[in-house]
Amino acid sequence: MLRLTKQKGLSLIELMIGLLVGTVIAGGAISVFTNSIKSGTDNTELARLNQDMRAIMSIMVRDIRRAGFATDNPGANQAAIQNNPFQDSLTAGATTDIAVYNDGSCIVYSYNRNNDSPPVVSANERLGFKLNNGAITMRTGGDTNENCDNNNNNWQTITGPEIEVTSLTFALNVDELSATSMLTDTDTDGDMDGDDDGDGSCQTGEACNTCNAGDQCLYIRDVTISLTARLSDDNTVTQTITEEVRVRNDKYVQSAP
Repeated sequence: MLRLTKQKGLSLIELMIGLLVGTVIAGGAISVFTNSIKSGTDNTELARLNQDMRAIMSIMVRDIRRAGFATDNPGANQAAIQNNPFQDSLTAGATTDIAVYNDGSCIVYSYNRNNDSPPVVSANERLGFKLNNGAITMRTGGDTNENCDNNNNNWQTITGPEIEVTSLTFALNVDELSATSMLTDTDTDGDMDGDDDGDGSCQTGEACNTCNAGDQCLYIRDVTISLTARLSDDNTVTQTITEEVRVRNDKYVQSAP
């Protein structure tokens, strides 16, 4: 004999619990998917911002590194090596040396861009960078390095509209090396005056790191650049990068002030 089994469906409570569990699972999956997309978008935007900032930083680093370059033919230009016209900071109104202004937001310098021989400072060889209303501008010429005003200077924007620069600072650090102290042995003890430990080299903290008045002096310069920017269409995507630039052309003076 066949036994018939009576089938039963889900109760209303069971159905509601099932729907609730399904909704929670679906909501979690959607949340994970949404967060994944947002994270991917944020990473893409940050990578784009980083790429743009690195390109701008590279332009500034490579150009500032050349500050003070006078000649690639030192044999024919001895006068320019001893009295570099691109490092003149003693003549008021005509300085060509590297300098930082406007609380560090602007740097100016010059170098022999045309590679003249003998080198002569031209208007298009006075260069620089500064922050101007959220954009970085590069100077392509000017009459003096005394300030960063727009008067008598040519400044061109090098950042695109897709990024906004919120901070740009330059810090110039100068270390001294007294050549005189490393060439003079006043007490004839076999050690140069500036070489405190007598090892034949000038090290940090020794007397050779201070240029006294009248010394032949070498000034070693480096510039620390700090750049902070954000995307123009998303102010939450921001980044700061820092680079230190060693100016290749040390400044030599025959008689320290």
